[in-house]
Parts: sequence; C-alpha cells; structure tokens
Amino acid sequence: MKRILILLSFVLVVNAIRGQVAEWLIQPVYDNIRMAEGEQLIISDSLNSKILWSQSGKRLAITDYQLYSYKEGYSVTTRRNSEIITGFFDREGNFKALQDCNIAYSMPYFSNNHLLVHDGKYYRFVSTNGDVSENRYENAYPFANGYASCATFADIEKRKDLYNLLLSEDGTQLSFSFNGKQFDDKDLEYISSVNGMNIGIVVAKHKLYFFNGKNRTLSPVYASKDDRNIKNQAKLVGDLKQCFTKESESVYVLSAKCGKNDWIRIKFNQLAIPISVKRLDGEYVYTIEPDMEVPLKTPLKVVDNKLKCGLNWEDMEILPPQFDKVINCFEDKALVRLNGKCGMLKILKDESFKISINKDRPIDFKHQKYETTIRLDMPKIISASKTWIEVDPKTGCEIDMQSEEKKETSFGNTVQYKCFLTIPESLPDIMYNDERNEISYPTRVFYDGLKSPIIPYKVMAWHWKYFNVDEIESERSISQGILSFSFNINAERSPGEAAYPTNVEIKTESDSLYCELEKISETRYKCKVFNLIEGNNTIVVQVKEEGCPPASFPFDVTYTKPVAKTRNKPEVKEAVTITKKTKKAANSSNIIWGI
Repeated sequence: MKRILILLSFVLVVNAIRGQVAEWLIQPVYDNIRMAEGEQLIISDSLNSKILWSQSGKRLAITDYQLYSYKEGYSVTTRRNSEIITGFFDREGNFKALQDCNIAYSMPYFSNNHLLVHDGKYYRFVSTNGDVSENRYENAYPFANGYASCATFADIEKRKDLYNLLLSEDGTQLSFSFNGKQFDDKDLEYISSVNGMNIGIVVAKHKLYFFNGKNRTLSPVYASKDDRNIKNQAKLVGDLKQCFTKESESVYVLSAKCGKNDWIRIKFNQLAIPISVKRLDGEYVYTIEPDMEVPLKTPLKVVDNKLKCGLNWEDMEILPPQFDKVINCFEDKALVRLNGKCGMLKILKDESFKISINKDRPIDFKHQKYETTIRLDMPKIISASKTWIEVDPKTGCEIDMQSEEKKETSFGNTVQYKCFLTIPESLPDIMYNDERNEISYPTRVFYDGLKSPIIPYKVMAWHWKYFNVDEIESERSISQGILSFSFNINAERSPGEAAYPTNVEIKTESDSLYCELEKISETRYKCKVFNLIEGNNTIVVQVKEEGCPPASFPFDVTYTKPVAKTRNKPEVKEAVTITKKTKKAANSSNIIWGI
C-alpha cells in the first residue's frame, strides 16, 4: 500500500504559531529598582549600593552615596543619612566631586544651573561644571526663575557692613532704581526671591516695590491696584524684623502700612518667594505651577490575578502572570520584581519564538506512537543555554529531555528534542483540509528566568492505514444463505520493522446478520455470515492496532436466493458476490492526502 499525495493549492499544515519575546536589559538581581525622578534614567539598589542605568540598560555609574532626584539634568549625592554633599551626577553618569559642601534649605537640587550649598560658615553657589563660587554669602536662597536673593558683607573677612543683593543667573549683581534715582546697597533693606510670575518684592528706604523679573523694573506697592498716589505707597512701620510674622512653618507675612489707615500683607514661603498679596480689593494669590513630569507612553498593560502580575501589549498577552510586581512601564520596557529581585525587561515586538513539530510536515500516524522532533527557533539575543520548552503530556506529546540539542548561530538559536506523539482516538484515516485533522500541542517556552504565554501550535495529521484487507476469492462459498469466505491482512512495513499485534472484528450494518470469525494465522482469517438477506448486505472488517483508532474495510455482499425451476421461470442458483467498497470523504474536494 502506498501513500498518494494529491497536490492542491492550499497549505498542508497549520502555519507555525509564534510567541512574542522579551529580554532582560537589567538582570533581576537587585533589591529595588525605580525610575529616576526628573530624568529618563533607571536606578537599581542593592546592599546600600546604587547603580545608575540608561533606559536602554546601559550601566552608567555606581555609588554608595545617597542619590537625590534629578533636576535640570543633575542628581546631587550626599553621604548616607547625612546632609554632607559629596558631588553630583549628570544624566550620562559622569560625576563631579565636591568638598566642604552641605545641603542648604533641604534643597539638594540644581536650579537655574546653580546649586546652593553651605560650607559650614557661608552660603555659596556651585555651577554645573562643579566650580564653587568664590563669592560667599551670609544668607542666600536658591535661584528661582532666573534670580537669587542673597545677603553678604562689604568686608567679608571682618564681617562688616551687611547688605542685600539680587543675582542674575550669570552671577551679576543687579542694581535698582526708581524714577531715575539709583538705590545704594545700604538702601536695600529686603529683597525677596522671584516667583513663577516674575514678581519679587524689594524694600528700599522703608518703601515696598514690586520687582518685575522680565524688565527688571520697580513699581510701588499700593493698598489697591487702582491707587497710584505715591503718598500711599506701602511703607514699613518699625524695624523690618518686627514687620515679619510667622503664619506657619513654611509661610511668613510682611505687613506694611499704606497711607494713613490701610494695610497690605504679603506672604512668602520658606524660600522667600512671594505667594500672595492681600490688599483692600482682595487677596491675589500667585499661581505656582509645579514641575510636572510628562508620563511616558507605553502600549504595555499590567495584568494582575492577585497572586502574580503579567504584561500585555495592548490586548495581546506577552508575559503571563509570573512577577511579584510590575513596578513601572514605559515605551516597550517594564521594571519588574521576580522572585524577590528586580530588573528591567524590554519587549521585542519584532522578534518571536517559532515552534515546529515534525518540521511542520503533516504527521502520518502508523501506530500508537509517532517519533519525531519538536524544535524551537528563537532570536540570537536569547541564549539557548537558558531555554527549554514544555508541552502538557496530556495533549499526547511526550518530550525526551535527554535528547536535548542546543545550537547558537549568527542567524539565531535553536533548541530541539525528540518527542513521541500519541495518536488521537478520533483521528481520521483521510487527510482533510480542515479541523478534523488538526492536533493542538500548546507549548510554553521557558527562557532566562521567564516563561512565555501558551503558544497554540497546531499540526495536521492523519491515520495512515499501513495494512489492507483482501478477500481470498478461491475460498468463498455460499450454501443455504450461509456465506463462508476468507481474507488476508496485508501490512506494509519498513525493513526490519516488527509486526504490531492487531485485533480483528466483523461488524455488520444489519441486526439480522450474524457472523463468526476464525483466526487461521496472524494475517489470515475465515468468516461465516448467517441470515443473509436477498440483495445488498454490508460487512465491515475492522482492524485495530492497540492504542490506535480502528481501520474499517467495508465489503458489499450481494446475495441471490435460489429459485426452483417452474413452467414459467428458469431455475435460479444460489449465488453471492463480494465487492470491496471505496471509502469516500464527506467533502472529497477537501481531501489533500489519502490512501
């Protein structure tokens, strides 16, 4: 018996199903991992040591110091649990060391390209180059909106003649004038920081002025915005310190009299930034827009089953629940905690796993077991040495793990095993081009500590009847409605292949027929059929190998009863013919492989 291939214009096997791939950009070996605040960088932390990473997984720097949030591209570092500044990192991981510098105002951040520090005696500014300014200040506030409010001595060594000043971002001291008259340093009793609306407060010769940070001009402060009488300009009543009151831990109020009876109150935060002005016509609050980080877009979605977390790419499962926690997602990457340790993953959207069984060819089951190979193809970035596959043995695929073969090439990596497939009970003995011949082998890939989703691999298969049943015409007889015939079971075997035991039965389509089967040898049988009816009778020789679906060989038996001779009719002798039926598919146009 030979297999016959009918060439038609459709695919013989279900295309290999592919599964998406992820790779570790940062291996999960760290106690903690997080996005760096203020910069698109990653920080991992283990055993009090922090590592700075780019978002592509490039290791930039390692430090035992405490890292603060990035501001303007720089992260200040201090000794652990200390306010002593050790230096700062830029966004490339380059480090500038500093000495004799301490945090000022709990603000270890650059602002307007300057870092305000305290050297133990004076305030000083540090540039982004790591240069500490030579100028020393008795008091100073961090740069805000392009300006820094400071106070220093005319004679710094003798600490004599303290005066207030305002620095521009380039370090230049500003001069103040009103109506063409220049104020001397000794005239400036108070200079505030400048808020986000470019407004500051200057007190010169007891009078209050608004400072415009855009054009650097002064304008009088009045009790009403409609008042323009210079005589009603807000003035201090008494010493400057007496005019300041503390409203809360972070809010200070400066009170000044306008004209004879009106008052104005200006509120400042702890960094001397004006936050509101209360006048006769109400309180005007300066809006301060917080630094808002733009959330990073990502198609990744966290799937949480309350026990473990997984990742989807929009609605497609990429990594099934397996993580203790998905810490953060951005672009095509995710920070995760796996088995108590943290790392960073990248989803390789354009890369995938490819499963193939029997080289994607249709499987022709001869016996209960079919020996073939199962192979996994993967991108070369995934190490074959850390990869294996699993198929649920309940699906009828048993993998011989001892036969494992792993290869790594410049084109990609592979893992291959021998496997044994069990024939399904309902597998037809004709190949159709539909689900009747599909066998599913859901496969999961384990790689580099990760597991893939179930890859729903399917392959086409059919039951190849390697044996046939042929009647022995010379041993056929019929007598009084009892048919006796013999048949041989012929098997096509490969050289050296042993004979598989089979069970042979006779089935009939009529309840009235009765059969007796006698085994003459392993391949030869004798059958008697009783109660034949005149006309067509169907007899089925069913051959079943252990563990396989039965193979049925139907025969049409046409019986002619004997009729005695009469005057009008000739004698009719008892006769029988046996014709082997040809099996037809339900839809023969879909048959692509058969016998």
